[in-house]
Amino acid sequence: MFVQAWTIFLAFLLFPVTVSGYECYVTPCTRDVIVVVDGSSSMQTSTYVSQEINVITKLTYSWTLDDSKVRLALVGAYFGNEFNGLDYFTDSSLVEKRLQSFRLAAMQYGLFNGDFNTTVRFLDERYVGPRANFGPRDNVQKRIVIFTSHSGEKDISSTKNTLEKFGQLGYAVTLVGIGVSEDVYKNTYYHKFVTIQWFELGSVAQSIVDTITEEGICFLDQGWTTPKQEICTTTTTTTRAPTTTTKKGTGTVKPATTPKPVPPTHAPFPVGDYQDCSCTTQSLYIDIVFVVDVSEGMGLGGLMMVKAEINTLVGQMSLDPDIQKHVQVGLIKYSDESEIVFKPSDYTNEDEFTEDLWTDPRLEDVDEKTDEVNLHLALQQAAKMIGSMRKGVKKVVVIYAASYNDEGDDDARQIAANIRESGYEIITVAFVEPESSSLVMKIGELASPRMNFTSFRDELLVDELEDAFCQVNCYCPNGWKQLVLENRKYGECFFPTKIDASWTATKFECPVLSKEHTGNGHLVYVNSALKNTFLNKFYMDHWDSENQEKPNYDIGLSYDKTTQKYIWVNGVTNNPYSNWAEGHPNLSKGECVMSKQEAGTTTDFKWNSINCQTDSGRGLCQEAACDSDFYCPPN
Repeated sequence: MFVQAWTIFLAFLLFPVTVSGYECYVTPCTRDVIVVVDGSSSMQTSTYVSQEINVITKLTYSWTLDDSKVRLALVGAYFGNEFNGLDYFTDSSLVEKRLQSFRLAAMQYGLFNGDFNTTVRFLDERYVGPRANFGPRDNVQKRIVIFTSHSGEKDISSTKNTLEKFGQLGYAVTLVGIGVSEDVYKNTYYHKFVTIQWFELGSVAQSIVDTITEEGICFLDQGWTTPKQEICTTTTTTTRAPTTTTKKGTGTVKPATTPKPVPPTHAPFPVGDYQDCSCTTQSLYIDIVFVVDVSEGMGLGGLMMVKAEINTLVGQMSLDPDIQKHVQVGLIKYSDESEIVFKPSDYTNEDEFTEDLWTDPRLEDVDEKTDEVNLHLALQQAAKMIGSMRKGVKKVVVIYAASYNDEGDDDARQIAANIRESGYEIITVAFVEPESSSLVMKIGELASPRMNFTSFRDELLVDELEDAFCQVNCYCPNGWKQLVLENRKYGECFFPTKIDASWTATKFECPVLSKEHTGNGHLVYVNSALKNTFLNKFYMDHWDSENQEKPNYDIGLSYDKTTQKYIWVNGVTNNPYSNWAEGHPNLSKGECVMSKQEAGTTTDFKWNSINCQTDSGRGLCQEAACDSDFYCPPN
C-alpha cells in the first residue's frame, strides 16, 4: 500500500495536473493484446453488435499504445462474411476507426452464420501459430480477449486442443460470453470467463470492464519477475497544459485540484441502428477557419492547449491540392481587435502549417494589454474569409473562446446567425472551468446544433471535434434528403421515385437514380420508429398529390421463398423493428411490402403486403451520403 501511494505521489510531482483512469499496478507495463469482435449471426442483431463494439471501445479507448509498450490487434469475425485481422496497432487513433468499420459492415451487410472453431483457427493462423503473419514480440506477456456469443457445445469443445496450445505458448485467453453462460464453454480451455447478458450489453457496468482489464490483461504471468516496480497504465493518464492567467514571466500556475464533475454539452446521440457517415480525417473535403481568442482571459497555458489541439486535428488532414479530397485552413486571432494570421492560400502542406502554428510570433503569447474581446469583429473577418474559399465545398468556422461579450457592438450573435444561414457550420469551444456554465451557454448560442464543446471535457475534445468535422463533411447528393435525427446527421439519403410502377420495377429504379454517386441505391430500409416517423413526414412533404392518389410508398422488404423469411434489399434478415398493419404480413396478397397511409391520418403509415408485379405505386429510395469515403464533387 505504501509503495502504491508513494508511486502516485511521485506521479503528481512529475505531472502536476492529470486526469487518470484505472491503473494496473503490474510489472512490466508491456503487453501484446488481441481483441476479437463477434460479428456473426449468433449476435442476433446489428444493434447488439454495435453495443458490443461500444463495450470494446470503453475497454480500449484510453489505452496508450506504443511499439515498446502495449500493442493491440483487433480481429473482426464474420463482418461482411469474412475475417478481418491486421497487424498490431501502435497508434491509438486508428483503433476507433477500425471499430467503426466493423460497426458499418454489420449495419450495411447484416450478420452471417459463423462458428467458434473457425474464429480460433483464424487466430492460430494469423497471430499465434508458427507461420503467423503477425507474431508476438519476444519476452512480452501476451493476452487474447475473445468476445463470443456462440453456443454450439460441439463446436466449442473442438477448440480445446488449440486453446491449450495458445496457453503453452504464453497466451492467456479471456472469453467474454455475450448472452451465453460459462457452462457452455466448460469443455474448452481458457484463463478467464466473463459473462455479459443481452440486457446488460447496452450499458455494461464499469465493474465488468474492470474485471476484463484486471483479471484478463493486467495480471502478471506466473514466474514473471522484474528488478523494479512499475506502473502499467491501461487507461491513459493525460497531462494537461497548465492554465495560467498571470503576467508574462511570473511562471505561476494554478495548483492541481480535485476534478469536478464534467457536465455534457448536449444530449446523447439517438439510440438506434443508423448508418453513420464515415469519418476518416485524412480524407476530409472541407474548408476550415479557426478563430482563436488570444485575450488575457485565455492565458498562455490555454493558448498552448488550443494550438496543441489544432496541431493534432490539422496534422491528420491533407492540405495537398493535388489530392482530390483535401482541406483548406485559415486562422484568425482576436482580443479587442482581430487579425488574420494564416490565409487559406498560404499552405498546401499540413506539416508546414503545424510548424508555423508553433513558430509564428503572432501566436507566441496572449495579449496582456487588454482583457476585452470583440468576437463580432473576428467573425466578420471569418465570414469574409470563408466566403472567398472554394465554391461548393462544405465550410466551418471553429471558435476557441475564453471570454465573451454580448453587449453593444461586440454582440456576435447576429453575425454568427448570418454565417449559419449562409449554409456554413459553426463550432464553439469554451475554454473555461466547469463552474462557468453561463459563459459556456452564451458561447454555445453561436454554434450549429450539437457543435458546442468545452475545454473541461478535454480528454474527449479532439475526438468530439473530429466527429464535428465529419458531420460538416456529411451531406447528401443534390436532390436527396438526409436522415437527421435529433440534430445528428447520418449517412443515409432518400429520394422518392416519380412514376407509378410495380415494386419490382421500382427496386431496379433506385440504383439508376443513384448512379451519379455510388450506384448502390436501394429501396428504403426502415429500422426504427424514429426513422419511420422521419420518412413518413419526408414523403408527405414531397407527395405529388396531383399525380399520386395516396402518399403510399414501396419499402425494401420482401419475402424470400428459399429461406422462408422476410429479407431487406440490403441483406438484413434480423431487423428488430416492424410496423405491420393489422392482418399483415399476408402472403396471399403478395410477397412485397408497401408503407400505406392509415385512413383518417396524415403521418401514420403501416406496412402492407402487396403483389410484387401487379400492384403499382411510388417507391422511396435510399443511398449513402457524401462523406470522407464517398466523394461528391463541388456543386
